[in-house]
This record gives sequence, structure tokens and C-alpha cells, in this order.
Amino acid sequence: MARAPRTPRSAAGEPERRRGRSLGPAKRGGQGKVFTSAPVGIEFAAPGHRLNRADLEIEGVFHGEVSYEGRVFLNNPNADATTPRTLENGYAGSFHIFGHGGCLGDPGHCEVRGHRERYDFRPPHPLTPTRIRVTITKALQEIAKTAKEASVTIVPLITAANELCDTQNVFRCEGMRLVSYDP
Repeated sequence: MARAPRTPRSAAGEPERRRGRSLGPAKRGGQGKVFTSAPVGIEFAAPGHRLNRADLEIEGVFHGEVSYEGRVFLNNPNADATTPRTLENGYAGSFHIFGHGGCLGDPGHCEVRGHRERYDFRPPHPLTPTRIRVTITKALQEIAKTAKEASVTIVPLITAANELCDTQNVFRCEGMRLVSYDP
């Protein structure tokens, strides 16, 4: 008959906690660094034009760390977490990113490497940057009544993070563009 392994006990008689890498509870709240784009022309959205819909497309959004809500404001570079979400303040919409919480593996483990061939049907790497689309029609038309250019401000509001996450540089992307649709 074999003996059961002994569980190490502390001086108080309680089982010792496993030593190793563990993450504490997720942190909630806070705001990351605000992103503001350079101004772009918006004459296509002015009154009298046939604009039916306008979208802000954001390419290559990084989602490997923090989960957050990205609030989109037009022509309001001073927007922050306390800015009311109204047309008067340039609020255009929001998007949500479910972050992966940082990398627990060895260095280089979570890097997205190489380019896939066109007919490579394997699923993409889980951390491949994503694409976001936010419909901003009403806010863009409102801004276009009085301005010929608009800048985009994105305020990231953290919903979950841990000690592996960069809570300052939350929103990172490769590029963005305005897409308009005519009836």
C-alpha cells in the first residue's frame, strides 16, 4: 500500500500556497492615453450632399493586453472619460475590445510572425490585429454643418487589466479611414 504524498503545511497548520506565477484579480476602471488623429476633409458630409452613411474603419487594432471601451469623438481633442456622450461634444459612437490579458509565455511567444499565403486555410494567429468599424453618420453630418475638416479622438476606458498589461498605451492601431456611402 502506497502512502499519499504529504501536503506541506505552514507554521499555522494551513496548507502552503503553491509558489509560482499567478495573476491577481483583474483591475477595472481608468483611462489610457487619448489618441487624436490629424484633421481630414469632410466636405462630402456637408448639407446638400447625398451622404447616406459614414463609417470610421480602424485597421490593425492591437488586442493582446487590456480590455477596453473606445469612445469616438469628432473635433474634440480635449475629450476624456468624463466628457458627456452627446452630439454637442462630438460623440460619434464606441467600440469594445476584449483583450487577451498579456503574455504569460516565454519572450516571443505571443508575437504574430510572418505572412500567410493567400490559400493557407489555417486559422490566423489569435493575436492577429483586428479591424473595427464604427458608424458615425449623425456626428459627422453635424460637424460638417460648420467645419470643413474633422479630427478623430479615441478615449480608451479600461474595463479589465492585470499586471502584464500596459494601461497607458491601450489603443494602438495601424491606420484609419472614413468610408462614405451614397444612396
